[in-house]
Amino acid sequence: MKIVVANAIREHYINAILSLFNEEDTGMIASNSFNFPIVWEGEEGCVEIVVKVPKYDGDEIYALREEYALKCAEREAKAKEKAEAKAKKIERDKAEREARKAAKEKEKGE
Repeated sequence: MKIVVANAIREHYINAILSLFNEEDTGMIASNSFNFPIVWEGEEGCVEIVVKVPKYDGDEIYALREEYALKCAEREAKAKEKAEAKAKKIERDKAEREARKAAKEKEKGE
C-alpha cells in the first residue's frame, strides 16, 4: 500500500473516531493518535488512541489475530495452573498446620 493511501485511510478513521467524541475534550498528539482526559473512581488520567495502517500482506492480519488468541489462551491456562497449584499449597499447608497442632496437643497430654 502506498504511503499516500495509508495516510488518507488513517485520516479518515481518525476523523470518524473523533466524531464519536463530539463534545469530549479530545486532542491530536501525533499524526496518528489523539488522547482525552478521564476520571475513573477518583483517579485522573488519560486515554490515548493510536490509529495505524500497517503494511501487512493479505492473510498476515489473520495470522496476527490467531497468534494473539493463542497467547491469550496460553496466558489463561498458565493462570489457571498457577491458581490450582496455589490452592493445593494452601490445602497442604493447612493440613501441615493441623498435624503440628495435633502433635503439640498430644505432647501436652502426655
